[in-house]
Amino acid sequence: MPKIRLTCSCGESITYFLDPEDLADEFQTKGVVAILIPHNDHFITVYVDKNYAVRGMERVVLVKDQNSSVVVKSSKNIDIDQIVGDLINNNDPSKKFIKFLSQLVDVIKTPEDLFVAGRKVGSYCWGKRRDPIIKMGANFTIDPELILKNEIVPIFDKIVKIEKIKGDNQSVMLKESISPQFIVGATQGILDAIQDYMKDSAMNVQIEFTMTGTTIFLTLKEAEMKN
Repeated sequence: MPKIRLTCSCGESITYFLDPEDLADEFQTKGVVAILIPHNDHFITVYVDKNYAVRGMERVVLVKDQNSSVVVKSSKNIDIDQIVGDLINNNDPSKKFIKFLSQLVDVIKTPEDLFVAGRKVGSYCWGKRRDPIIKMGANFTIDPELILKNEIVPIFDKIVKIEKIKGDNQSVMLKESISPQFIVGATQGILDAIQDYMKDSAMNVQIEFTMTGTTIFLTLKEAEMKN
């Protein structure tokens, strides 16, 4: 199994083993793949090429399109889809988020799995919130510069304590989260749902994140193309 060695953004050295099966589909359409790697209390996004050489590193979640998506190595011994689906049936996270998340973290423990679960729930919650408008056939457009303000923050508004950054309209702090890894995954899920809705109108944006304890700092920025 190939492995990569790198220095994390926190300054510590990391050795991480890659699973070629997880990357095979991505390498069919692109030369560089983004992999989300957990380290201590944070994630880093590492870009590797087909030879498994590290081409770059940053802390971002990406809009899923033909040029960029995030690969996460989740546990193979638990069915995250089944767990999330069962919990949604019992406690709809779009209505009872805290209860839903409290039950989820009792079952799912690892950072990677929490990210994957959050990704599914974020996509679900965005769909539930925007579905009435979409079904009405209204002229619903999404301004990339307002994704953080109009599409992400409203979903988290009653879930975590939100602090806006004075003088910075493209950043926000989410505090007192039960699971920061889940929230970062949910952010990616929201971006996935937006891209699926827009279909061929891919948006060149990224959400940069920093996790500190139970706080997540999110910043919207323009994506750099990876080749």
